[in-house]
Amino acid sequence: MSRPGTFDRVYAAIKERLRQGHFRPGEKLEPANLSDELNASVTPVRDALHRLTGERVVEAPRHEGFRAPLLTETMLRHLYAWHEDILLLALARGRGRQSAAGEAAESPESDQRLALAFARLAERGGNPEHLTTLVNIADRLEPYRRLEREFLDGIEEESGEIVEAIEARDLRRLRRGLVRYHRRRQRIVPELLSRSHQS
Repeated sequence: MSRPGTFDRVYAAIKERLRQGHFRPGEKLEPANLSDELNASVTPVRDALHRLTGERVVEAPRHEGFRAPLLTETMLRHLYAWHEDILLLALARGRGRQSAAGEAAESPESDQRLALAFARLAERGGNPEHLTTLVNIADRLEPYRRLEREFLDGIEEESGEIVEAIEARDLRRLRRGLVRYHRRRQRIVPELLSRSHQS
């Protein structure tokens, strides 16, 4: 068992590297190499990789070591669809609740602003499992989201419209925006997967 401080640091570092697309899909994650890079013993690295496997941010096929997730087109489409489903469910459940999404408009980066708006929308559903699930899906999608700008235009405007709809509590406009947001990304899944293998 690793010390909590070391484990937390190693876990956060590996997770962030995965989110940033540091590893190619299917690339082996060698605990010994990671322990050298992160200046930690192998035990907290293995503990972190096991936890990330449980979160489905890392894969351990047939228990033969760890690797960055290797998604198919169908799997990535399902992940985007699940992200949409959670947001629409939270939207349906949270119709009468006060939203805290106004904070999202203060974030300078549109990606951060939209992520915060999505989180506020999930919170508004009143079920903490919505937010927990949304955060996990976002972690798994992040390596691909970083590539979306290469294949989609108008992302800034799209993000702004969704945030404005959340703040205005315009449910019809928000539902349309969420559906359009996810459909656009599902259409470029082949390109995202191809590009992720080149990184």
